[in-house]
Amino acid sequence: MAHDSPEAFCDVDAGGRVLLVDDQPELRRLFRRSLNKAGYVVVEAWNGRVALQLAQQVLFDVVISDVRMPDMSGIDLLLALNEQDPDLPVVLTSGSPDPVTSLECGDLHAFAYLVKPVPFEIMRDTASRAIELRRARAAAKELFEPYASVKRLRVPRPDDDDR
Repeated sequence: MAHDSPEAFCDVDAGGRVLLVDDQPELRRLFRRSLNKAGYVVVEAWNGRVALQLAQQVLFDVVISDVRMPDMSGIDLLLALNEQDPDLPVVLTSGSPDPVTSLECGDLHAFAYLVKPVPFEIMRDTASRAIELRRARAAAKELFEPYASVKRLRVPRPDDDDR
């Protein structure tokens, strides 16, 4: 089931929260159904701008986005999401893949780059791995948070000049 409002989505405790971004409604519907069957809660966005607005309102576990969309490309969305939340895994998909885009996605730290048509099993497996990473990062941050505010003291050695 797709949720229309972020508020409805926030209260759901499920296998993970997925933001699915694609300008093709039929593909969104197919991916949403597959991810829902695997226990994920899916919120859909039809373009990158809507996705950015949703990501500001809801804490997602993973974003799955098409690369080529009107208004804002998946690459631009990846850059904006990385600024907003560097720990959010972003999976990019493309129906017309090219090596340059694939390399660019890797350079920009996309979690994965998948070529359409993406088999449902691969989509679910990729979402699962991304969510595991997101949760591991969150757990590590929580674990080390008390130590983050402690300023590291460095006692200069007698032979240190201005290092």
